[in-house]
Amino acid sequence: MGVRLTTLLAQTPGIGVSTVAMATLPPLLPGPLGWVVFLGALSLAVALLGGAGEPAAVRALFGARALTPAEAAALAPAIVLLCRRGLGPPLVRLYLWPGGPAVAATGAGRRSVLVSAEMVSQVRRGRLPPEQAAAVIAHAAGLVRVGALRSELAVQLWTIPWRFLRGLARAVGAAGGRLPLVALMWRARFVVGLIALGQGVSTGPPEAVVAGALSAAVVGLSYLVPRWERAWAARLQAIGDEEVARIGLASALADFLLRQSRSAATFERVHALELAHASLQPSGPQDRTRRR
Repeated sequence: MGVRLTTLLAQTPGIGVSTVAMATLPPLLPGPLGWVVFLGALSLAVALLGGAGEPAAVRALFGARALTPAEAAALAPAIVLLCRRGLGPPLVRLYLWPGGPAVAATGAGRRSVLVSAEMVSQVRRGRLPPEQAAAVIAHAAGLVRVGALRSELAVQLWTIPWRFLRGLARAVGAAGGRLPLVALMWRARFVVGLIALGQGVSTGPPEAVVAGALSAAVVGLSYLVPRWERAWAARLQAIGDEEVARIGLASALADFLLRQSRSAATFERVHALELAHASLQPSGPQDRTRRR
């Protein structure tokens, strides 16, 4: 499954729900305020799709900021490695992401790479070698370079309603999940969807049929959306790993991954990195002659 298809499947539900939520604002808010919010958000999203306003969007959506001189100095050995391999500044802009996960880097838009504060701290303390830091950043920069995250900022902006509703639903689900009956109903939600669809069809009025179909669709999406999002994340991970292998940092990324986890999934990923690295090495005398 290609990255475009996985992106489409993973992002369409959020975009659709957010579009419906945004479209309800004009009738709900007083005067022209609803239209101002709706058209303003739409204009900003379109501008981000065109590449305008990326630095401001990175700061607003992620709470990121430019690296300080001390932070840039701590990452300097890793940045030098990246620049030598064509994945460092000025091809990408590096930002500090204070709220980012432990030791990580993520790409966004056309040129932005966000580095977690914990990564800078680990490099500064000598706990994370520059090669491994460069490999982690290269994974994110590679995704930016190939354009896999070109629309990420626009989607992040437009799907704020979806992420808010989803976070609220997760909070309610986590609280209700402690009750055995609620947990059982959630696990058997496909039965609820079938009952709603059957009742809507059997009652006859078009409104009931539509309501039943929508209820069944929501239940169906509760199964499909997580699967699509996992497929999208796996595809992005594979693309980033290929870019890391392409610039010769596969072994550094493998070492980093094994430091973080020794799970079966990690060993599978390390094995794939080794295969990608081996496939890029010269395999015969003719290849060695070309390199000379």
